Amino acid sequence: MILDCEHASDGVAVITMNRPEARNALSAQLREALCETLTGLAADATVRAVVLTGAAGHFCAGGDIRTMGETDPRALRERMDAMVRAASLVGAFPKPLVAAVAGHAAGAGVGLACLCDVVVAEESSTFTLSFLRIGLGPDWGVTHTVARRAGAAVIQRLLLTREGVKGPDALRLGIVDVLTSPGGALAAALDQAHNLAAGPPQGIAAVKRFTGDADALRDALQREAALQLERFMSPEHAEGIAAFRDKRTPDFGRA
Repeated sequence: MILDCEHASDGVAVITMNRPEARNALSAQLREALCETLTGLAADATVRAVVLTGAAGHFCAGGDIRTMGETDPRALRERMDAMVRAASLVGAFPKPLVAAVAGHAAGAGVGLACLCDVVVAEESSTFTLSFLRIGLGPDWGVTHTVARRAGAAVIQRLLLTREGVKGPDALRLGIVDVLTSPGGALAAALDQAHNLAAGPPQGIAAVKRFTGDADALRDALQREAALQLERFMSPEHAEGIAAFRDKRTPDFGRA
């Protein structure tokens, strides 16, 4: 199973992305499984809050680079449309959603975490807006969510430098809400989820609709998708993918 969902009797469900061989990178199959699972949980009255985490010590490595390199415009448009649908669904989830981050959250993995209401992370975790490492622009809503959390100047710097941000610095910047010791993210996320699950469900859904700024997220996702379509077709992205497959540093000067 590329995604596991455990229903607890106390109203908290735990979704585990389960592609440990790829650090839980978002393949099309994993993305669709996540959408299907969240849709089912949204309709399940016995579920009051959800924790999202990754298997084998990592949260999510972002988009699956091994599936990239496509140059057909129609296929790329379908890929971007699927991203927009999935990110919109996560952002509009009506119940409390808590991310439990261990290990790496990179690229779209940062976007996925920051679409959640609460981000719990371990001190040893690393958040990296790594899109430019393979010649791509940002997606999964990071230009909206990370900017809301940390500010426009911070997200620009993190995108341009491609530097990883460790848990304590991510907490200081506002990307992380709760910091734990190594190995403690899931337990702390469950504590957060149980606390949130005790609140009034309809009131919580109303507050999320009111504060979520769905229009701004939708606009950001559409702008990201348009930029990403250009970047997927660029020589720089082709060089980034070739370098990844050859296990070398990309030479964007020759792209």
